Amino acid sequence: MMSKKAIFFVLVVVLLLGTAAFLFMVPSGGTYSSPVGIDTERWWVKGVFVSPGGNDSGSCTRADPCRTFDKVVSMVHPGETIHVLEGTYSEEFTITKSGTARDYISIVGYDAILPGVVVSGNYIVVSGMEVVGSESHGILVNGKHIIVEDSIVRHSVTENGEGVCYGDGWWGSGLKVQVGGEDIILRRNSVYENCGEGIAVTRGVNVVVEDNIVRDNYSVNIYIDNSPFTVVQGNTVTCTGIYLRNDHRPTGIAVAEEFYEGWGAQRRNTSILNNMVDGCYDGIVSREPDIPDGMEINLLIKGNTVINGTRRSISIRWFNQNVWIENNTVYAPIHIINMEGVTLLDNIELEPE
Repeated sequence: MMSKKAIFFVLVVVLLLGTAAFLFMVPSGGTYSSPVGIDTERWWVKGVFVSPGGNDSGSCTRADPCRTFDKVVSMVHPGETIHVLEGTYSEEFTITKSGTARDYISIVGYDAILPGVVVSGNYIVVSGMEVVGSESHGILVNGKHIIVEDSIVRHSVTENGEGVCYGDGWWGSGLKVQVGGEDIILRRNSVYENCGEGIAVTRGVNVVVEDNIVRDNYSVNIYIDNSPFTVVQGNTVTCTGIYLRNDHRPTGIAVAEEFYEGWGAQRRNTSILNNMVDGCYDGIVSREPDIPDGMEINLLIKGNTVINGTRRSISIRWFNQNVWIENNTVYAPIHIINMEGVTLLDNIELEPE
């Protein structure tokens, strides 16, 4: 039997090893978790600050914050944090500067309301931001190695209307990953009542959309378009009918393959896992491509609950290769136009009330 001294020594060693492992895994710029709501002196000291009441001739410290986003971005370095302090900002936040694989740049909002965020740099974490009233995309990501988390985008994409959506403009999105966006995580965001798509990934590569709340956007709530290696998991998608397009509610989650010059057909390796979809026109749908040789390749739809809706629960509308639909709970029969290449396994259809 080990002595108390030996047990204590082992516990100390384990604790030190665990701490070292944690520090090794988590870059100093904050890629593990955003510090929203944590007001520690250590966190506040490390970084630069911006406020609507600041002054660009200042030092961008907590006591003397900058006023403009251009100024505060010019002051930040890899491994540091931009603290976006409380208030309503009239300018869009744009960052082209990059962190590093070890030292991400973090951008943290504290009750800050902005008209838009554009992330074109690499190795960046965005958290705690609230975007309201953007003309097109609320938060736009076209950099690499980006995390957008714990943020809100609402009442945006005003090119298609404000309050009443009419769809005559371009299809902006509340939260958008655009071409150039690679290795992206979008998590724990709330995206609602925007006059466009909710969360959209268009020609992104290796994107994870997880644990978001997406509600009542005018177009598709979560839209994956011609974007290989995308995972959509653990999201809650709700349509209550406050916005109707062509006299029906929006779709919950859609996988599509639109045409883009020079991009080709790259819809493949998509996973839609453990999402809750309620009240939408179609719950989860794989759409027909806009590209002659397009098809659905390596699609997994698993563990989702489509509890209610106005047309179809799950719908696969084109030719397929290695499509698996399994362990889903749906309110209506699964709709498959062409069964070749599709496997259905252990799905449950709810009894009508």
